[in-house]
Amino acid sequence: MDIIAQFQDKEIAKVIDPTVAAFAPLLKKKKTFIQEIPTKSFKYGNTDRHQLDVYYPLEQGSRKKTPILFFIYGGGFNTGERSISPKTFGLVYACVGAFYARRGYIVVVPDYRLVPHITYPAPAEDVRDAVRWVVAHADECLVSPGSPSPDLEKIALMGHSAGAAHVATMVWDTNVLAEDDELRKRIVATILESPPYDLSMMTVDWPTAPIHIHYYGGTIELVHANAPMLFYRKLSKSFAETLPKILMVEGENEPDWLLDAGVSFHKEVKDKTGEDVKKIVAKGHNHISLNWALSTGVGEDWAEELVEWLDKLVAQ
Repeated sequence: MDIIAQFQDKEIAKVIDPTVAAFAPLLKKKKTFIQEIPTKSFKYGNTDRHQLDVYYPLEQGSRKKTPILFFIYGGGFNTGERSISPKTFGLVYACVGAFYARRGYIVVVPDYRLVPHITYPAPAEDVRDAVRWVVAHADECLVSPGSPSPDLEKIALMGHSAGAAHVATMVWDTNVLAEDDELRKRIVATILESPPYDLSMMTVDWPTAPIHIHYYGGTIELVHANAPMLFYRKLSKSFAETLPKILMVEGENEPDWLLDAGVSFHKEVKDKTGEDVKKIVAKGHNHISLNWALSTGVGEDWAEELVEWLDKLVAQ
């Protein structure tokens, strides 16, 4: 974390490589510890991108049944995979799955389709389909010898960056998940790690604009109109009040535009529902280091706070 604290630049593209360089050796040292957690892979759809990994707790713990945590990684809409190699020795995002499995959750990490092969809202539909497939095939994919029984009524969705945008789209866009869909009753939490809530400030001159324009349908106006906060803003107050509990997470050293978007979204929820959404600020972390730190024993305080929040919620 001392190395991360020395980074002067906060822009995502500029912190990726030095953050990887800082955490890769720590992950390598913890390889046996991370891989001790039982895991299995499954295919939930028709393409090679429709695959997922499941991480199983080592013991029952105090719960009669075990809640399920889906983690949707980021990657700017055009990159990302559930097992990044070779820089991390295949330990990202196994480090995430292992961290939360050790704290009593069955963790599911799905792949999803990427730009340029798809447009909005295909990845959010993939997230929905992964959740639906896991629920339908629980006896096949969520049950493992020595691991506790799954609780299909206690599902939490957690996404990082673009992955958080896909989680938000799935939950807030009723064209992706209908308002009366039975799956909604099973989802108790949406945990949003530094998503691009608001893209209204994006111009065609932004380095990532071509990717966003492709994803959202071809124009910068569509980018502005379909960012997550815009969908939330369109929701009725009565429907918004029925949504799963929201937890916001962000690194202390996120780009300013992402931090500003988080402030705007927090106010949006407060104005619509009166709820003062909890926000966890990961001290010392940048946009990339949040999840790479997990299972290393370094910089995990924010995730322990997340687990405390989620434990109380699933106990209700």
